[in-house]
Formats: sequence, C-alpha cells, structure tokens
Amino acid sequence: MKMIIAYIRQEQLPAVKESLSGAEMFHFTVMPVLGTAPRAEQRTFRGVEQKVTLFKRMRLELVVKDSDVENAIEAISRGAMNSGGGGRIFINDVIDAVKIWTGERGDRAI
Repeated sequence: MKMIIAYIRQEQLPAVKESLSGAEMFHFTVMPVLGTAPRAEQRTFRGVEQKVTLFKRMRLELVVKDSDVENAIEAISRGAMNSGGGGRIFINDVIDAVKIWTGERGDRAI
C-alpha cells in the first residue's frame, strides 16, 4: 500500500476530484494548507504593501493498493494539468491499515 500526498492550488481541486472519480478513486482527504513558493509576491492590504511568502494550497491524501499507484498519479496529474498545471505529488509506503469498524487489515481496510 502507498499513501499519495498531492499539493495543488485551490482552483484545481474540482478538476482533480473529477479525474479521481473517473479513475474510480472515491475515498480521499482534502485539507487547506499554506505553502511557500520560489518567489514572494507584493500585495496591497488595506493600503499597505506587503510581501506575501505563504500561499493557500490544498493537500490531498489517499491510500491505494500498490497496483493503483500509477492510476492515482495519472488521475491527479491529469486533473491538475487540465486546470492550470502545477503542484507536487509525494508517495510514501504504508506499513499497515486497520478499518476500525470491522477490524480488517491491509488492502481490505482500504
């Protein structure tokens, strides 16, 4: 099993969700986060110029079977590219998973 973590812009989320649904991946977690970028931007807030170094992003997490990793990566990439591109995807090993309600473990728990 693998945990896939993707960081995308907020406006990319609808397209990424649709792409994951098309790949029959319906279970994932989304949370808002702040992230840095290579360059800061100057923005005006209440008439004062400010240097912005943290930007709003969305963090998407899903755990998939090893056989579904490439499909998940392709679905996330396709959705992100169709809505402006950009973002990062990270893949981590998952040692085990437990479904609390039934006690199922491993691939059966996801």
